[in-house]
Amino acid sequence: MKKLFLGAALALACLFSSPAAALTLCTGAADQPYAQAGDMIKAEAKGAGLDVQVVKGTGGTWGNIQLSLDGKCDAFIGQPDGMAYLKRTEPANAAKFLPIADLHREYLHALCGKNSGVDDIGDLENDAKKYSIALGERGSGAWLIWQNLIAEDPDYADVKPVATSGDDALSAVSNDQTTCMLVPAALGNSVVNTADDLYGDGLLLVGVNDRDFDDAVDPQGKLLYTYAEIPSGTYKKSLQGWFDGKDTLTWLAKVYVNTDNLIDPEQRKKLIRAVMKSRQAIVSNFGS
Repeated sequence: MKKLFLGAALALACLFSSPAAALTLCTGAADQPYAQAGDMIKAEAKGAGLDVQVVKGTGGTWGNIQLSLDGKCDAFIGQPDGMAYLKRTEPANAAKFLPIADLHREYLHALCGKNSGVDDIGDLENDAKKYSIALGERGSGAWLIWQNLIAEDPDYADVKPVATSGDDALSAVSNDQTTCMLVPAALGNSVVNTADDLYGDGLLLVGVNDRDFDDAVDPQGKLLYTYAEIPSGTYKKSLQGWFDGKDTLTWLAKVYVNTDNLIDPEQRKKLIRAVMKSRQAIVSNFGS
């Protein structure tokens, strides 16, 4: 009887002393806003007794979606474009995801060669086969946005996609090898800052003003994009100057949970509260 009582007591002690499994939050590259926002959420969650493991270097929104579907992410930070594309291509999988909070504002930065004759992304549909656009690899943030834009206006489908990004794309566009490139990111992001610092002689920041684009909706039926201005002077060295704001598409980064994975209501409540408590700091750092 004593042995039985002792065994039960030890089992009970283990039950209450064992730490809860960590919740995995997938983000993005370690030096980019999603990963930094994840660290802020982790710090806030720790104070509430929730262990959040921030996973970085995932490949961004589409990588996060795939990892979540594989059961490796309980939650993730991403562009709403990814969910819109998933609903169009895999509606059953899209239904597994629930947006729990909006974070900072992001903008579609469109950079085109100064010799291209393109002053706005809308110009590309006029003679689409003549042009090319750098989107990065399949599944990148720019690639996802482009799929959604084509879905809204098929005239863009004939623009040649190029799987380069970063400095490779900046060099190709500034040297007239590629017409334009897309950079979806918060204001002041590192890629466009590099363009402003080093490639201004060959590049222009152009607008994105085709009003077919803002008809797109997210899986909840809300508008996927709105229009806003990249304010004059944001990239003041060579891309803009002080009196050249650019209208473009904008959206809010979001936190999503995979309802198949994150089924513990207490964990979900703590995560939501941690996100909301850290949201102000995230928005202050990366833009509202």
